[in-house]
Amino acid sequence: MSVSMLHNVSTLPLDPAIVDIDRQWKAAGIPDLYEGGNGPVSRERAHNVRAFLYPKPKLPQGSIASRTIPGPGGDIDVRIIRPLEGAVTGTLVYFHGGGWVVGDLESHEAHAIRLANRAGVVVLNVAYRLAPEHRFPAAVDDAEAAMRWAAANLAALGGADKPLAVGGDSAGGNLAAVAALYCRDHGIALACQLLMYPATNLTGRGGPEKSYLGEDAEQKALDPRVSPLKASTLAGLAPAILGVGVHDFLYHDNMVYAAALKAANVALCLRVYGDLNHGFFSYTAVSTASAAAADQLCDDLRAHLST
Repeated sequence: MSVSMLHNVSTLPLDPAIVDIDRQWKAAGIPDLYEGGNGPVSRERAHNVRAFLYPKPKLPQGSIASRTIPGPGGDIDVRIIRPLEGAVTGTLVYFHGGGWVVGDLESHEAHAIRLANRAGVVVLNVAYRLAPEHRFPAAVDDAEAAMRWAAANLAALGGADKPLAVGGDSAGGNLAAVAALYCRDHGIALACQLLMYPATNLTGRGGPEKSYLGEDAEQKALDPRVSPLKASTLAGLAPAILGVGVHDFLYHDNMVYAAALKAANVALCLRVYGDLNHGFFSYTAVSTASAAAADQLCDDLRAHLST
């Protein structure tokens, strides 16, 4: 199946609100988030950029509880975020984006709140270990541990009789796709994988991927726990919801993965946005197009889990 058969969305000009983010970034002389390959410096830079250019939206929220769960490298910090109101549709384990180097529970809390409220899920927001201090497979090991813990504790989350899903954006989308493979191969019942502009093939890439993988990055990128596209088969995976913008640098990567899922007969809801780029779920406070896309993906998740 060709990639072009999967969608018929036209490329539109990039949303002016997002164009303005890029303009302000350049005018301020702020370096790329990952320039220098230093984790703490990148995280401080990311924190400042978010506050300056695309702050978190102010959303009504239900209860939020912080706790730890056991992990292979020590306790993992998580937040359990519940819907403000309405019936719960299930549990979503969520992995934040940030190139495996930046991002945390705070930076992506609004993502989790939107998902909780709009999709009706109880979100387990996971603070997996970050590179370069903790290189592959630390983040994957933490993601798999979070899936095991959620599956064993559904009664305390979205309900033992409700489905389990996994989701993430960008690097977190990569971890969600890897976690979906893990669940399939280890007998964890997974109802859905929500993949927002995920990185699914790390071969031939630089930047934060090298901070994440370290030495022999190209060889490690052939591992399905790094590049889920490299799995021997995608057959039997949980149904996928995949959202990506046409202006995303991972657009082609996402189209190839979508085609691979379809070829493996994995149920797929593909959302392609002609006027958006990478990271749009983070731009909802300044971009109405991003907010509409984020809400649509939440609605897709709700509809899938409700059926």
